[in-house]
Amino acid sequence: MKRRIVMSILSAMLIASLVACGSNNSSTDSASESTTETTEAAQVEGVASESVEASTEYNVLTIKTDWEEAATITFSESGMTIDGTGASDEDGVLYITEGGAYTLTGTSSACSIVINTEDNVKLILNGVDLTSTNGPVIYGAQVKNLYIELAEGTENTLTDSSEYATDSETGEEIGKGVISCEDDIIVLGEGTLNITANHKHGITSDDKIYIEAGTINITSNGTDGINANDLVCIDGGNIDITSVSDLIESEDMFVITGGTITGNSEDEGIEAKGNLYINGGSINITAVDDGLNAGNYIEINDGEVTVTSTNGDAIDSNGNYDGCITINGGTINATGADVPEGGLDADQASVIINGGTVTASGGTNSPITENGGEVNITGDTNAGMGQGGPGMGGGRGQMPEGELPEDFDGTKPQMNGGGPRGQMQQDTSEESTN
Repeated sequence: MKRRIVMSILSAMLIASLVACGSNNSSTDSASESTTETTEAAQVEGVASESVEASTEYNVLTIKTDWEEAATITFSESGMTIDGTGASDEDGVLYITEGGAYTLTGTSSACSIVINTEDNVKLILNGVDLTSTNGPVIYGAQVKNLYIELAEGTENTLTDSSEYATDSETGEEIGKGVISCEDDIIVLGEGTLNITANHKHGITSDDKIYIEAGTINITSNGTDGINANDLVCIDGGNIDITSVSDLIESEDMFVITGGTITGNSEDEGIEAKGNLYINGGSINITAVDDGLNAGNYIEINDGEVTVTSTNGDAIDSNGNYDGCITINGGTINATGADVPEGGLDADQASVIINGGTVTASGGTNSPITENGGEVNITGDTNAGMGQGGPGMGGGRGQMPEGELPEDFDGTKPQMNGGGPRGQMQQDTSEESTN
């Protein structure tokens, strides 16, 4: 999603918010390499039935590495210094209008960064401690793709304000989180990023978020830790989130291929409004509501998944067709709450397990179609009666009479747009309201 911000709109963010800069000159830019790194995430095709295991087809995301060094910006309590081109100090806001790699260093308790260009931009966080007094710390109003690189061995801290400035023309708040972008965000690097979100999300995109590496610690006192409109894809890194709302939410698709995710949520844990695919990595989360939730389909192919819900289901799909939760591999430990909640909930349908080690407990679980793996389910069985329906005794349930619904053609849900990854392209869908 692209949105140009004219200077008159920016003025609300600038006043009283910023002083930046000083002097310091550290620049760790691994961006001058010209080689191409690639990572993969699954596009799943096949049959969601008890007789056919998942097949996986991979697309490739190309990580841009041939960067031109644009400028080094040093923040301090007395202002900002800019060494290079493509950026300017606009009444205390660092305003980036050209593509390239920008190295940020220093400390400021009144700082905002606004990006407005049609090119790719990389921000290299090289030991910064930045706080905004009037909105996001980093706001991508328009950018082809926004790369956030955490310089190796550095610790970086970003904190937003509890209230956000509004657009003078539309009245809408400017930005939706500490790092807020209208376009794709890619996080990489071997440093540490600490985020405190006081208003809404920690990291948010109206398009897609890819996390490739880094240590990311988020405390969200506003809403979600991480939120994207089209896709969240976790390929690596160590992510730890404490949130008053969801830990990580995608308004459409969620794909996990690697990395470590831990966290505690006062709402839901990992949520996809569409489909959720777990193909690797380590997940250990506790949520008050559902631990893993998808509006349509959940598939687990590999990884270590430990999910606990204190008041809801550990793993819950609202697809309501047999196989809307399909487990093909991995080690899964799912602990849900008492009746009517449970460890595995597929509404009025069955969970299909083709492989892996699955341990689930809770008040009421959906019936299980077990085709392989090691399965241990404790608690009552829903037996196709719907969430909260009468149980049929402990242990694993059987496929409801009639087996698959008549209108179910045996085809797994497809990933929108030809897969979750693919070459980086701009999104033209409607602007998210998140």
